[in-house]
Formats: sequence, C-alpha cells, structure tokens
Amino acid sequence: MDKMTFLCLLYTTLLIIPGPILGLALAKTKVEDEKRQAQVLLPLASYAGLSVTGPLFLALVATYGVYAVVKYGIKSDHDSHSCANNRGWCRAICFDHEVVDHYHSDICGAYKCCR
Repeated sequence: MDKMTFLCLLYTTLLIIPGPILGLALAKTKVEDEKRQAQVLLPLASYAGLSVTGPLFLALVATYGVYAVVKYGIKSDHDSHSCANNRGWCRAICFDHEVVDHYHSDICGAYKCCR
C-alpha cells in the first residue's frame, strides 16, 4: 500500500469515527439546555394572559423569545395612547364623563378614542 492510499484511509477514518461520539455529546447538551430553559421560563408564567406596556413587552421578547411570549398569551398594550391631538385617550371602555370620538378612533386600533 502506497503512502497516499494510507493517508486517505487514515483521514477518512478520522472523519468518520467522531460522528457517534459527537452525536452523544450534543444530545446530552440539548437535554441540559432544555432543563435550563424550563427553569428560566418560570418567571415568565407570572405575566401569563396579561397586557403589558410596550417597553416591558419588548424586554420579555428579547429575554425569552417571541415563541415563549406568544405561548403564554402576553400581549402588548400598544393601543393605549393619546388621540384627537391630545384632547382624548385611547381606551377599551370610556369613563362615564367621556364620549366616544368616532372620527379619531381609527388611530386607536382596537380601542376607542375617549374625549
């Protein structure tokens, strides 16, 4: 057997042998990561089903990811802002002393412009 054939067989063997060993190591790492992620998501459950402010929503998405935030049903309260040139406020339900301004309600999204 010449030198080139020997080197080709040696390199091929060295490329094939670590495959199963690497697979086992990656499987162990994946299981550990899933356990660690489950421990990290516990504080996220306290916000389940709530509407949170914009900056907190963005912080939760940055920390836990979009999938986890959607899975827990956390929503951004993005429609709560002023409307009608700062003469009204976007709300889901207007107070008793307010009236709904239908003309400016289109900028409130799902809410109504209360004046």
